[in-house]
Amino acid sequence: MYAAVDALAQAIAAVVVTVRTPIGDAVALEATRLAGEALPAVVADGSDRAARSRMMCASLMAGLAMNIADAGSEHSLAQSLGGRYHLPHGLTIGLVLAETMERDRAAGPERFERVAAALGEPGDGSRDGSRAVRAVRRLLAEIDFPTLRGVGVSEDDLESLAEAALEDFFISLAPAPWTKDDVVACYRAALELESR
Repeated sequence: MYAAVDALAQAIAAVVVTVRTPIGDAVALEATRLAGEALPAVVADGSDRAARSRMMCASLMAGLAMNIADAGSEHSLAQSLGGRYHLPHGLTIGLVLAETMERDRAAGPERFERVAAALGEPGDGSRDGSRAVRAVRRLLAEIDFPTLRGVGVSEDDLESLAEAALEDFFISLAPAPWTKDDVVACYRAALELESR
C-alpha cells in the first residue's frame, strides 16, 4: 500500500512541479489514472491479479514520470518525517500528500484540475484544483491510510521537521516557494487528522 501511494504521489508531482514537461505530463496523468483505479482494489484484495498488474504499470509509469520531471513538496516533507521518525518512505508520503497538494494548488490550479480529471473526480465548477485534493483524500480514506497523529508525530517536532524539509531539494521544485511557516502549517493540518 505504501509503495503504491508513493507512486501516485510521484505521478501527481510530475504534473505540477516547475520542471514538468508535456511528455512527463502524458506519462504521469496515465499513471495517476491507473493508480487511482487500481489502488483501492489492490488494498481490498491483494490476490486481485488484474488490479495488481494495473498498479504495477502505474508504478512503472510514475517512476518514469519522476525521472522526467522530478518530485515536489510532498517528498521534502515526507523525507523529513522519515529521517526523524524512521518511518517507511511511502508511509510518510501519504501522511502529507493531500496537505501539500492543498498548499500547492493555488499556484497552478489548472494542473491540479488535470490531476482531478485523471482520478475521475466529478467536476464541481470550482476550477481551483480543490477537486484533486478531494480525490486524494477520498482515496486515502478508502484504503484507511494512517494519519500523522496515528504514527506518533509530535507537535513539538514541527519546527525542526520544517527546517529539515526546507533543506531538501524537491521542495524547490514546488509550483510556488514554501516558507517555514507554510511547512509548519502543512504538518499541523496533517497532525489535526484523527482519522481518514
